[in-house]
Amino acid sequence: MTEVQPTSRDYKIPEGCPVCSADLPVRVSSSGPSAVCKHCGWFGRPTITVTHGGLRVSVEGERA
Repeated sequence: MTEVQPTSRDYKIPEGCPVCSADLPVRVSSSGPSAVCKHCGWFGRPTITVTHGGLRVSVEGERA
């Protein structure tokens, strides 16, 4: 029996849109994460970093 692994996973980051602060849907696949805000239309490729406290999601141009 062959087990099929999903090719992508979908997540929602509450108030995660860097433009309008709406909930941000993020899809993580083998090519990396991508996001499109359903409220304002912003789209980008966020960076996901594992930290001691959990995950940190950032977008290009954002300062830590």
